[in-house]
Amino acid sequence: MWGDGEVLSGFASGKVAPCRPKSLRVCTLLLWKNRHPVYPIIIAANRDEFEERPSTEPQRLHDRPLVVGGRDEVAGGTWLAVNETGTLVALTNRRGAGRHDPRKRSRGLLVRELAQLATPAGIAASLRELDPHAYNPFVFIAVDRSAGIAAHAGDDGLRIEPILDGVHAVTNWEMDERRHPKTRHALDIARALRLEREREPLAAQLHHALADHAPGEHGNDGGLCVHRPAEQYGTVSSAIVLLDAGGQANFYYARGHACESRISDASALLRTEDSASARVER
Repeated sequence: MWGDGEVLSGFASGKVAPCRPKSLRVCTLLLWKNRHPVYPIIIAANRDEFEERPSTEPQRLHDRPLVVGGRDEVAGGTWLAVNETGTLVALTNRRGAGRHDPRKRSRGLLVRELAQLATPAGIAASLRELDPHAYNPFVFIAVDRSAGIAAHAGDDGLRIEPILDGVHAVTNWEMDERRHPKTRHALDIARALRLEREREPLAAQLHHALADHAPGEHGNDGGLCVHRPAEQYGTVSSAIVLLDAGGQANFYYARGHACESRISDASALLRTEDSASARVER
């Protein structure tokens, strides 16, 4: 889902896959903004990619400022990250906004760079100075406990809008694009959830929601958890981030298909002064 299909991968590791410039990345990001009594921002996301693309588990991408996220082992970027101020950034490929050009700069590097900024407002200011044609089309989001922005870039230029309170979904099209069946399906799932109050049950509930398959078909791209074994492609990781009212982030991840994986708590990476002791829980 996140960043360059030819550059970025999920929390899976393995050998570098051959470039497939015409392949499609179908992915899902769900966002709840001010819809929970404890966590003003909730993110649940599946990353879909070729299974052989190499990348890391969540790690410290920067120490000053502190930024945590998975790292692409090809171009060094990321697809979703959280920083020490409680700002979360993520990016998806955007369909229908221009052809993919492998010569353009990695969108994952853009995510990693913008994750070092303190606020969505600062990120929006940097995006306004960006040449959107230097990157392949994308949808970029930045949120903290009090604000959020969504940026759509492509052949039609760059459009930045505030993210309003409510439930939102991105699936490689416009944010909340209900004309697309997968986005509509993702929104319906998110809006139907009665979110748990406590942190651990809530993370488990969101992980279970990410394991959704299209009705009647295991592996149809219409579901949130994608299986395309003939292409060695599908959901390779899941990420769940809960931002509380104090700006503290709780970061969970799972490797592999959401319907088969178990989530681990990687929040210690955002808490511990000594990065060597901030180990991801297995």
